[in-house]
Amino acid sequence: MSEGTGRRPVIGIITNLEAVAHYQFPGYPRITVNEDYPRSVAASGGAPFLMAPSPDLSVLPAQLDALDGLILAGGVDVDPQRYGQDPLIGCGPVDPVRDAYELEALRLAGDSGLPVFAICRGMQLVNVFFGGTLVQDLRYAGTTQQHSSTGNPALGVHAIDVEPGTFLAEALAEARTQDPGAAGMRRVGQPGTGTDGEAGDDGEHPASALVNSYHHQVIDRLGEGLRVCARARDGVIEALDCPGDRMDLTAVEWHPEMMSREDALAQALFTRFIRRTTPS
Repeated sequence: MSEGTGRRPVIGIITNLEAVAHYQFPGYPRITVNEDYPRSVAASGGAPFLMAPSPDLSVLPAQLDALDGLILAGGVDVDPQRYGQDPLIGCGPVDPVRDAYELEALRLAGDSGLPVFAICRGMQLVNVFFGGTLVQDLRYAGTTQQHSSTGNPALGVHAIDVEPGTFLAEALAEARTQDPGAAGMRRVGQPGTGTDGEAGDDGEHPASALVNSYHHQVIDRLGEGLRVCARARDGVIEALDCPGDRMDLTAVEWHPEMMSREDALAQALFTRFIRRTTPS
């Protein structure tokens, strides 16, 4: 831990394991992660540390002992068998090794108080860890809102409404104070239309923001002890935390790492997370 040393907090980022077809050795497993994760951590004052999922879970205690915070990144779908379901049409590829590795990492993080920032798949896995379930594909969710965008990942595509008194409400307030005109935040604090692509203080939606969206699964039954911090306008859960002492958790469904170069809320989420991992 970084206690009393003044060094940057070390933030573990769990990667994907992928067999890349066009690599020099086709089909050979490689570790991959969106470069925006380590960039966002470093830009916020942390020291990123990439962690490859391992079938040998005995390595995790030593790995996590070297960390000050842990990020669960996006990736393939969580195996439906982890929440008691058979795969349905629309469920994508799964990685049982990564599932087991990350679930054990969450158990150890909860026991030790290690702060966790869970993003996209990471938030879904957290929900499963706490006994919740997922909707395996948006076709079963009863929504027509676009949650799997193909556009510029740095731009917000739909609004979320933020619950007061949550980590996200605090991050939103900080973002407004620091840079109310940042990309993706331009309409926050201004009259909004209430449509999927608008965010603003319009009376009906007093605290809202624009986020990107790259997921095809959503939370169904909420895990025990988790709290909803934000929803999209169609009711889809977009952010979670865990009140009490079970886990120091920040969880969002969108990808703030892709927006963090310019978006004030995305920047605030990372800086606040790094701040929590840095002893006073």
